[in-house]
Amino acid sequence: MAVNNEILIIGPPGTGKTTFLAQLYGRLLEKKGKLQLASAPENIDGIKSAYNKLADGKETEPTPSTDNLEVKIPVIYERQEFVLHCKDYGGEQVRDLVALMEYDKTWIERAKTNDRWILFIRPSEIEQRFDLSKKGYAEKNQKESNLPVFGTSNQSQFIELVQVLLHARGTGMKDPINTPRLLIALTCWDELVTDLTPKGILQQKMPLFTQFITANWLPVAFDIIGVSAQEFPLKTEEDRDKYLDDMPENFGYLVLDDNPREKDLTRLIEKALTL
Repeated sequence: MAVNNEILIIGPPGTGKTTFLAQLYGRLLEKKGKLQLASAPENIDGIKSAYNKLADGKETEPTPSTDNLEVKIPVIYERQEFVLHCKDYGGEQVRDLVALMEYDKTWIERAKTNDRWILFIRPSEIEQRFDLSKKGYAEKNQKESNLPVFGTSNQSQFIELVQVLLHARGTGMKDPINTPRLLIALTCWDELVTDLTPKGILQQKMPLFTQFITANWLPVAFDIIGVSAQEFPLKTEEDRDKYLDDMPENFGYLVLDDNPREKDLTRLIEKALTL
């Protein structure tokens, strides 16, 4: 069965979904990338505010938790035209999928109709839990507080999130998964100080999650890349001035196997389309 080009971007709060979509739209408007606009977009309500804020040198704001918006952008890739459907929604909805272990008709439709998933993970905010497989109880007692830590780890929550969406889609894990194709995007890469590749960072930060993905997906059906959609925080007047002077579409980069600082953010969509 052919894999459709519908793309679902998944990510909890603060992983940069809205910022990336705003920057992607800016690249398309300025014709700075492998993807090109085919015609005026039908609907960009979900990213218009974020796009305008970046143009003013300001940080974007998270999508409200109750929002369920669709960004529809007609694009041309490799001389073929299709409509890029990216669902924009409050990241809290993703957090609730795991916390409540339930989903509604909206998420069932998203999981079923999108054959390409982009999972946004912000590695700098992944909590590092104590690993008894590497250290002993004595070291744990010396270095850690006496206060207990409750709840599952971040990587366990991401595993549960993927499992919930696969269940909503009706996809089992008895055989290696070919569809949905999965692109894992490690966001806010500029926050990391590392020489590791995206695959290396995911293995370092989330070894259990990495094992889950590699054990359940066909090798050709998933990939891992790094993303810095904004390139640097817009906290100081100097940084805000840079955005005003040089324009947002000139900032941001991807970390790919063939280019550790690829400025064409549209290649993230290309990666998802060519899996």
